[in-house]
Amino acid sequence: MKFFLSIFSLIPLSVFSEIDITTIDSFRIVNAGPHMLLVKKYSENPRSDNGFIFHVKRPHCFADQPSFVMYSPDSADFDEPEEDSVLKASIRVNLKKKKEIDLKVYLALEERSVLELEGNFPSLRGVRVMELDSIYGKDKWVLDHLDKAIEEATKICESFAPYEKEEEAVKETKV
Repeated sequence: MKFFLSIFSLIPLSVFSEIDITTIDSFRIVNAGPHMLLVKKYSENPRSDNGFIFHVKRPHCFADQPSFVMYSPDSADFDEPEEDSVLKASIRVNLKKKKEIDLKVYLALEERSVLELEGNFPSLRGVRVMELDSIYGKDKWVLDHLDKAIEEATKICESFAPYEKEEEAVKETKV
């Protein structure tokens, strides 16, 4: 048994390589560490690299933290907001009435920011089209089959295999 454990611990962990999957619905599922996945979709605006993202993390493996990665506009008078500040924006889900929302600046970098939906916002379950109007401009995401992307990310999360190669030391175990 000791021999088997030693041999198994020396097998390369290429089976547990990094996750980078693009679904047939154009969602990207990528690892963000050994126990968290990000599911993202880029804006339909061809001049925009902005994205909608959410997390699927262990141990519970459910979708949470809906956020936006927003690139700063190419405008000389644009002031990048500071981290932890709250921005006002409007969101429209499935072509219904616009709703005023708050976006918390989770991370502020020179060229882009990560904005988290904060407080009360429309349900995103079953969303097909989402539009966001903020200081970063107007963006639209077609999120058909979001439920399938959540399902796929949940399956990967529940597999309990590390998403990326981790250093592993060979240990002697008494049997």
